[in-house]
Amino acid sequence: MPALLCVHPHPDDESIACGGVIAKAVDAGHRVKVVTCTRGEEGENLAGIDLGDEDLPTHRLRELQDALAELGVTDHEFLGYRDSGMVDTPGNAHAECFHVADLYEAAGRLARIIRRFRPDVLVSDDAQGTYGHPDHVKAHRVTERALVMAADPWWRTPEDGEPHEVAKRYVFAFSRSRVLETHRRLRAEGLASPFGEADDLDEADIPFGVPDEEVTTVVAIHPWLARKQAAMRAHRSQIGEDSFFLNVPEAVATEIFGTEAFVLLAGEAAGDPEDDLFAGLGSARR
Repeated sequence: MPALLCVHPHPDDESIACGGVIAKAVDAGHRVKVVTCTRGEEGENLAGIDLGDEDLPTHRLRELQDALAELGVTDHEFLGYRDSGMVDTPGNAHAECFHVADLYEAAGRLARIIRRFRPDVLVSDDAQGTYGHPDHVKAHRVTERALVMAADPWWRTPEDGEPHEVAKRYVFAFSRSRVLETHRRLRAEGLASPFGEADDLDEADIPFGVPDEEVTTVVAIHPWLARKQAAMRAHRSQIGEDSFFLNVPEAVATEIFGTEAFVLLAGEAAGDPEDDLFAGLGSARR
């Protein structure tokens, strides 16, 4: 069966970005691996939960383990860097943070994982890092370089493994129209929107997202939405019960969160749009 590798900067990104396709792939019998680039050291206890005697990174590790269990993922690996924090914060300059890591060295770590795991499909951040976070941008750049290194037969040290070329490379995407529709639907229901209280927003007012015409793949995740929400709920320090992700009526949640969208950057599309990340690969590419 084809295999899926998901590369994410921090704990919780895997559940928010593509928890549905992860759970779907697991249920279909695909091999699935999640790589988390940092441990989220610069994050905050956004939900204000009681951490007891734990520091936040330790607690976030347990949250990640719980979230992966909800999604059915048993193969996880940290890339080994420190969270860089938001743009222009002191964490950006930490000697061990992902933001300042040597690109070739970081890509080499990921390339070795790619060669060992040998995925057919890889998902990561886009070039803008979705909303500009330094670690999300770096995850894109590292993934881009790692894919080239992993496929290069001339790149070799004793621990590198045999070359491997990933058949399809995606970045997850929030289309501008979907972001706008989410805002309008929440406001229509009298619910708080992360994009403010104005009812007359248009796409020019949305701070992030990709043009609809760039989206190549839209995967229906309705049967796995409850699992995705459970995984997000497991990240309890980051996503509280009052989060708009979790605090909407079921019918509204199904409507606005029932699909996950992606942009195919490398490989051959099988549909316009595609409805599955594995479309066109067959049952046993490798």
